[in-house]
Amino acid sequence: MKALRKSVVGVAAIGAGALMLSGCAGSEPTTDAEGQIVVTLWHSMRGNNGEAFQEIVDDFNDSQSEIVVNASEQGMYDEAYTKLLQVVGTDEAPDVMQMGNMRETVEAGLITPMQEFIDADDQFDIESLQPVLRASWSMDGALQYMPQSASTNVVFYNADAFEEAGLDPDEVQTYEDFEEAARTLQEEAGMDYGAAFLIDGGVVQTLMGLRGEPLLDNGNGREAPPTEAVFNSSAGVETMTWIQEMYEEGLTGNYGRSFDDLRQPWYAGQVGMIGDTTAATIMHTQSADFAFDSMPLPVPEGETSAGVSTGGNGMAIFADAPEETQQAAYEFVRFASSPEVQARWAANTGYFPVVEEAYDEQVLIDAMDEIPALASANNQELADGEDPNSLSSLSGVSATSELSDVWEALYDGGDPQTVLDQSAAEITSQLETYNQANQN
Repeated sequence: MKALRKSVVGVAAIGAGALMLSGCAGSEPTTDAEGQIVVTLWHSMRGNNGEAFQEIVDDFNDSQSEIVVNASEQGMYDEAYTKLLQVVGTDEAPDVMQMGNMRETVEAGLITPMQEFIDADDQFDIESLQPVLRASWSMDGALQYMPQSASTNVVFYNADAFEEAGLDPDEVQTYEDFEEAARTLQEEAGMDYGAAFLIDGGVVQTLMGLRGEPLLDNGNGREAPPTEAVFNSSAGVETMTWIQEMYEEGLTGNYGRSFDDLRQPWYAGQVGMIGDTTAATIMHTQSADFAFDSMPLPVPEGETSAGVSTGGNGMAIFADAPEETQQAAYEFVRFASSPEVQARWAANTGYFPVVEEAYDEQVLIDAMDEIPALASANNQELADGEDPNSLSSLSGVSATSELSDVWEALYDGGDPQTVLDQSAAEITSQLETYNQANQN
């Protein structure tokens, strides 16, 4: 039986909230009948991606006889994090987890920074990680989570329909280009809608990041803890107005917040373009009966993309697990980050590899040759990680959840500036409460 976990003596301030933990990691690790250290891992992969992730776990378990990783899927990221908060302080909590929510876990002392394991490991070169991912998963000058699954939002398009409509994807680069392509797909290819987007604040974050525009002040919370939402800027209004106007013209359809509901009309040939995550690339190859490819999300006329910022997840090791269990968890994390494993992971899913050397692996070279959408996504220029405004926000308060509500309000006819002002004020108020609860 696992040693008793640290108890939560703080309360949730905003959703995830301010966790404060007490205790130590000095207890004995859990072992199985064969004496192997048991590592409990939670993840959020499902379907094809879940199968590919389990293969990594199985390969690690087969590669040595000292550690066994028991992995289980716990729902999408937000659902899994909610479950985590319910079991912290009990023997049901995981030892390592695939997740986001970095600021909350760091400020709560919930995790052991990945930097500590790397500094003690003379075999792992932190410089091998993609710069944007080192920047994304670092805080206070140290890597906190190990990047494991890197993705970004792109536009997947029906290449057969593009050819029928006489469209060149290389010429769809601006908001205006995108609108015109959507109209042409309706007129020339008989699409119900030229395009569709998931109602999701993460898409807004990507659109803003492409422009080098932050959602929160202090460099999206990466230069200092954020104190104010700034997505109601002129850039934010311009972006959300573009989304609203396309919907009101009938160029885009409303398929809600479910990926499954968004993808099915595209698979059925009713929609020409969808905004979706690169993590779905291989799932699309299994479901689409037409040729397809991917291209970057557009930017306004006259602007140059700031580079492709990435989402996805990192692997976090929990500080209250026994020290030997933490080290065992790190052995798996390092294995999952190796070029060979990352190349296979990218080839089997559509996630970007987290290490540059993975692109030299034949399995990924072959997959990119075979699957156009995989090649086009990976050939995009990743942001270099130096501009915090192009990275995801680092905050204890989720602005992206609020922006999903903004999106729905705009579809209902709300004024972009008014709705964004109201939402920014709400997030700013939540930031104030969160920061007060987490004063050091």
